This record gives sequence, C-alpha cells and structure tokens, in this order.
Amino acid sequence: MCARLWLALVVMCAVAARAEIYRCEEADGSIRFTGDPGRCAHPVAHTPAGDRVAPDPPAQPSAPDEEAAPAAGDGEDQAPPLTGPALQLLLPSPGAAWEALDDAPETARDPQLVAQGLRASVARHYTRARGPVSEVCTVEVWSFERAAQARAVQDALAEPLWWIRSTGALLVLAHGVRLERQVGTRHGLVPGCESLAESARARAAAAH
Repeated sequence: MCARLWLALVVMCAVAARAEIYRCEEADGSIRFTGDPGRCAHPVAHTPAGDRVAPDPPAQPSAPDEEAAPAAGDGEDQAPPLTGPALQLLLPSPGAAWEALDDAPETARDPQLVAQGLRASVARHYTRARGPVSEVCTVEVWSFERAAQARAVQDALAEPLWWIRSTGALLVLAHGVRLERQVGTRHGLVPGCESLAESARARAAAAH
C-alpha cells in the first residue's frame, strides 16, 4: 500500500521570495516534499526549476509625433485589477483526481514586477500519488493593472516547460513536476495539468 502523498510544496509567488523546500525519501522508498525539515529523517534542500521574476519586457517603439492610442481593453474605464479572494476564485477545484494546497493571495511588492504592472497573484498546487509516481501541477493567476502589461510579461517570459496564456489583464501560468521512485525528477506539464490551466483561463476570461 503506497503512502498517501502529503505535499507541502511552497513555490515562490511572483511577489515573494522563494520558500525553502525539502525533498524527503521515506523508508518505503516513496518521495514527498515539505516546507518543514523536521518532518524528514534526512531532509535535502530542493529548488524547483524556473524563476518567477519576469524579465524586462522588450521596449516598444513609439512614433515621435503621435500620441500612442490605448490598446483595446486598456482604456481609462478598465475595471480595477482583481486581488485577494476574487483572484483565488479563478482557480479550479481539484475534483476527485487531485489534492490541493493553496498559496494565500499575495499583493505585489517586488519593485520590478510592480513597475511592470503586477498587482497581485495566487497559486494552487494540485498533487497526487499513483504507485511509485508523485505528480504536482501548479496553476497561478497574475493580475495586472492593464491588459497590455499582462501581454508584455507573457511575451517576455521564456519558460519552455510552462503553459502561459494571458486574457485581459490576467496572466495564467501552469507548470509541473513528476517524481518517480528510483528514476528521479522530471519537470514539465503532467497529465491533466493543461486542462486545469485551461479551466483557470476560462474563469479568468469570464471575470472580465
């Protein structure tokens, strides 16, 4: 009987420093992750792949004698960015296939990201264990001041193993990791992760 997957995978949000994560191998050979090293006999510090700090978006050329027209959805009447519980409601429920661990909604504090228009972010980690295999799918929603800012950060991010889509002033991201006993760790979208991301994107689109 396989041990139940208890995963405290605390991944760095767009507005917070990366938390320390520890890889734990149980006596039966199963692997789990936790933020509490006291729960492991021999904890090993683990760093997830990728960095949540968005690179500077490419500079946009502007006509010297023309006033730039606002992009569609970026006018003065645009609704304020979603934050807090309203943002968290965009994450789909885990259903019967997954367990879920939520990061609390965060208000953007990183100066670089604030300058790029980020106002808040939220993440949910979907986890499951299937025999010797443990899988994690993390879905995030980043809320920007304007739609053009969400699109610029989407274009600037270079994470080939991630799913990244913008809708209005919201950016939906998904990434995953698969751990198999005696095989190791493989980063990338695990089965079902893209469906969770698409569901979050549909909710984000409906929120506008």
